[in-house]
Amino acid sequence: MSGRLAGYAVEIERYLRGESGVKREELDDDNSLTGARGEASEFQAMKSYERTGGGGRLGQGQAGSTAGGGSNAPRSSPGGLGAAGSSMSSRAPKSTAAASSPRAPSAPIMVYGATLAGFRPEEEEEDWKRRGGGGRGAGRPSGTGRAARAGYQARAVAARAGYAAGAQPAVFKVMPNPPSTKEAAARLLNYIGKREDEKGEKHDIEIFDEDGQVLATGGARKAFLETFCETFEPPLENTNFIEVRFELAGEVTDAALSEALKKAFGAKPFIYAQDGQTVQVYAHTDERAGPLARVLAAGRENSRSKALDKIEARLSEAMGAAGVVAQAEITAAVSREPKAKYFLQKFIRTHSQVRHANGEPVPGVKNSTKAAASVYEQWRPQFSGRERRNAYHLLFSARAGTDANAVMAAARAVLEERAPGYKFVLAHHKDTKHVHIHAMVQARSADGERLKFYKPDLAAWRETFAEKARENGIAMVATRRMDHAMTRPFTKEHAGAYSRAQSDPRYQVSARTIERVEAKRQRRLDGQSLVVNGDAIAAAWQKTVTTMRTAGVVGQALAAAESIGNNFLRFRRDRTGEGQPGPAAGRGAESGQKSFLSHPGMRELNALIGDLNMAQTPLEMRRQMARVNQALDNMRETLPPAHQGQFEQYREEVNDKMHDRLARLQFERQQQRRGGGGEEPTPEREARGRDLPTRDDPRQPEEPRTGAEQEKVRAKQKDANKQKAQQAEEQDRKTQRSNDNDYER
Repeated sequence: MSGRLAGYAVEIERYLRGESGVKREELDDDNSLTGARGEASEFQAMKSYERTGGGGRLGQGQAGSTAGGGSNAPRSSPGGLGAAGSSMSSRAPKSTAAASSPRAPSAPIMVYGATLAGFRPEEEEEDWKRRGGGGRGAGRPSGTGRAARAGYQARAVAARAGYAAGAQPAVFKVMPNPPSTKEAAARLLNYIGKREDEKGEKHDIEIFDEDGQVLATGGARKAFLETFCETFEPPLENTNFIEVRFELAGEVTDAALSEALKKAFGAKPFIYAQDGQTVQVYAHTDERAGPLARVLAAGRENSRSKALDKIEARLSEAMGAAGVVAQAEITAAVSREPKAKYFLQKFIRTHSQVRHANGEPVPGVKNSTKAAASVYEQWRPQFSGRERRNAYHLLFSARAGTDANAVMAAARAVLEERAPGYKFVLAHHKDTKHVHIHAMVQARSADGERLKFYKPDLAAWRETFAEKARENGIAMVATRRMDHAMTRPFTKEHAGAYSRAQSDPRYQVSARTIERVEAKRQRRLDGQSLVVNGDAIAAAWQKTVTTMRTAGVVGQALAAAESIGNNFLRFRRDRTGEGQPGPAAGRGAESGQKSFLSHPGMRELNALIGDLNMAQTPLEMRRQMARVNQALDNMRETLPPAHQGQFEQYREEVNDKMHDRLARLQFERQQQRRGGGGEEPTPEREARGRDLPTRDDPRQPEEPRTGAEQEKVRAKQKDANKQKAQQAEEQDRKTQRSNDNDYER
């Protein structure tokens, strides 16, 4: 067994290290591999010890022991697996080999290392070849891509194995509302560095900087804050301007016109000029002028956007409320300071009797350049725009009973590795049962490099946190939420609204927020995820079980992993009403008739559906949706008539889920363009017709057809698919143009 494990360790090392061109980010650096190989060596040492009579096989009586005293048993498994994991921990005697070392690894850590060493990536070669398609070099992915994929799969399988053995999942969060000013950073530093005692009085606690120094005094913290804020950038100015033409319905006095324009534009600065019944206005606005300019340049009749109509209607309504009947029309929009100054100078030059918002004439109009510069500088203090993200508030968390010093050391190691050159502070808050470390870190280093947290970055930080925790003796793994099919986490805004609604019946909160908070606190499973991805989740756990057997892991750890996968599959069958398991459990042929889930294309389809969560923009999501629908079309053409009805129901469920995510991404994009917003996005079916090209209903009657009818249906569907692909490509081109440089009039 030791020789075989050693061979696996060498093999996984070769795949994980890759060729000379492999990037460090793609392989999650060599330190994690060294730690994994060390854990595998310790596992082999324990196996040798067991063969000499020192104990049973790994997983028998030791699968649930952890560094935290057995408190890390899995709790989110379906069907009562948490109880099983707890019983494993309570019955587990401490290993003699583990006791002989001052920081001996726990059984979950050794299971993780052994499973990582026992992973065999060559089993995925056929899948690579099938995905490669035709052409020269097909089926031969580059060493970099193959190594990165193998490393990701190996870590994911090992993490699930460690979780089944009792390891706790890593919790890493980027907190909302990051500090963007020095004052906000000072408030966050005060929050991190002060806690309440038993009497409710706040007192200073130990906080450490990036050099490991304790900031014990107010002077030390103030000095640190000065250096911390040296890289802060000023807020971005809002330089969006529009030019509006009003057609008055009757005679209006100068005073009444000035007051009506103030009502229409609010506190925003503007100048205007009247010529008979026409009033021209050049005004500052909170609307994003770039998209408005593109609509004007392309022609309103060629755009589906109703932004111009909404703004014009709002301006006309405000003028009417002030007693002036007028029809508004936006004629120009600019969003950059040089062009804003140019259009302001042009407005002053081409119009006579230009006036300020208070009705006073603009002085020096004979020299339009100087007059425009003077007006613009007068307006500049009112250009309050979006604040930059200058710092981050991070949270590292572990279960109650975990060694706080070890968690602190792991958090510091993560920051030193993932954010080198950035200043930060760390503090341990002891006012909760679980262990959590707060950190404030710069968003921009002294060299000008910005720290970013996209989804891949968050996953990398979690994996690094789990790795550093294992190095400090904590049984921790970086599993994914999909591995447990758990519901989405809630934010502190959701928790605050929920708590207030519980204590104050007058405060109303949406049912969606209540469901989200209660589902997470009660550790419910996400039924929709299981319906769509249940087979893929069960297949992932089956792969984990196979790898654990290969590595020699047996007993309760292996039984827990098997039970998790089986319970996921059983839960999915209960929700969908199926009478037989899917192909993921490998038992589809044992009972009854096979369903479409046994189709060979389901594996690729499940992979494509899993990739939907990686889409970050509506454009990426549309492209992924096109790939999924193409795979569905390919499957449908090869399915027997008896499976068509069930397959169409499944297809509708998948498309509903994809459209929900697309609507959410579009909502988030709109919120980002408007400068943020903490409102919960609510994807609605009514919005789909506006956001996407119309889709033909793919459902067909379930009764069998003759051969001629089937040929007609297939020909009609192929034509519909071609039309749908053309519409999707056209939509992608439009979306791509919207992401390019602003075209402004």
